[in-house]
Amino acid sequence: MSEALISGVQLTSTHDGEAALAIELTFPNGGRSKVQINALEAADVMAAAGVASAEGLVGQPWTVLDVRQPKFMG
Repeated sequence: MSEALISGVQLTSTHDGEAALAIELTFPNGGRSKVQINALEAADVMAAAGVASAEGLVGQPWTVLDVRQPKFMG
């Protein structure tokens, strides 16, 4: 079964003015969605994915976003 892929990333701010990363997901059926993660989570996601910058997340499966314990998915 195919899974959603990260198709875009963009720096943004939260309503509190803190840095965040807006991540666009593209699903196998063509659907798109955006999720937002804070700067600390973004650093953890990039480390888990083995990339040096947010742009390196593009093309990765959306499951790389699940870095917290206990896991949200599965």
